[in-house]
Amino acid sequence: MTWDEFLALPHETRNAALIDGEVVVNPPNPQHELVVRNLNVVFTAWLRAGAGRGEISTQQPVKINDHRGYQPDFMWYPPERCSPPDEPLAFSGPPALVVEVLSPSTRSFDLIRKRGDYEHAGIGEVWFVDPRDQRVLVCQRAEDGGCFADRELGPGDTLTSPLLDGSAVEVGELFRR
Repeated sequence: MTWDEFLALPHETRNAALIDGEVVVNPPNPQHELVVRNLNVVFTAWLRAGAGRGEISTQQPVKINDHRGYQPDFMWYPPERCSPPDEPLAFSGPPALVVEVLSPSTRSFDLIRKRGDYEHAGIGEVWFVDPRDQRVLVCQRAEDGGCFADRELGPGDTLTSPLLDGSAVEVGELFRR
């Protein structure tokens, strides 16, 4: 299957990826959904605290090449990649920040293949959130636009990003019920 054929699938086809021409479906577990819900709460508060901060989305398709693409768990698009406020919400280009919530069945794939693909696609920053260990691996593009540099954060650490002016969340809050 090609990327265009993948995009033509029904909208209900969520939690799917196109990997080397094949559609792969991996439904989320409850812990995964909890993290995504908490990300929504944190980011929505940050977006509403100031004008012109872009938009968030879940499950938008991100093209890697003509036979590969993913629907990340959570994304942030800067204002210049969002439609104007008086138009229906739409995005142009890839997100600047992607969040993937790790699961036991896809952990290695996410940390190796997706990481490399997102870096190749020009994503500025990727967070790999690990519910099992309550940690976040932050992969940030170097200031010179080079390869990702990594930092790992635990429950007592504060997660910030140079992309998200003024945004901060304690890592443990991502896993709070």
